[in-house]
Amino acid sequence: MNDPHAPLHEVRRWMRVSTPVNKAASSGLRGRLPQIAGPLMIGALGVGALGAGIAWRALSSTRGTGRTQRFVDLATAALDARFPERATDEACVNDASSGQHRVVNVEVGEGFGRPSLVSIDVVLPAQDALTDPVAATLALDEVTRATWNNDEMVPVSVRARVLVARTEDGDADSLAAPGAQTDAVVDMTALGFEDEIARPDELYIRYGAPEGDPAWRP
Repeated sequence: MNDPHAPLHEVRRWMRVSTPVNKAASSGLRGRLPQIAGPLMIGALGVGALGAGIAWRALSSTRGTGRTQRFVDLATAALDARFPERATDEACVNDASSGQHRVVNVEVGEGFGRPSLVSIDVVLPAQDALTDPVAATLALDEVTRATWNNDEMVPVSVRARVLVARTEDGDADSLAAPGAQTDAVVDMTALGFEDEIARPDELYIRYGAPEGDPAWRP
């Protein structure tokens, strides 16, 4: 009759007789090279490497996902509510002929145990009225407030900028092209934050508790 525990016994016997990897060929090198002494250690290292890979993917940005697009729509709606592009176009002499429009680029970086970072770049054509720093600061405030008050991820850190594109030929697609050349109009420091990233405790001081979780506190 077959012993149901035979496979386990074989594993234990193999663990007792298995030769460590990285074993030095000469006694002079022994002790200077790391010793990985058995299959359990090898398995633990494998699991650790797998976990690190999962964590790295979770920390990477979620560009192109539905969540990213929802943040694009949120920021765009906040801009259009206070600074509709058509209204600003009327104040710009050359806008009608350029064919260029604002572009909102968003990246959502998610991480374990700490707030997600939402990065937003509002890229403007050169003749947009929001290229004025005062108007751009007001627009940035609206975008930041809307992002902080999102109902999907609470809390978040926010890195937002208003940029103006450097275009030579009036190409309407150039604003959305990856790596498009831009100049900064304003960033988060224009709103009084310490640097380009506003953390949840700083956002709470400026805007109060996020609408997505009114009970949240720093």
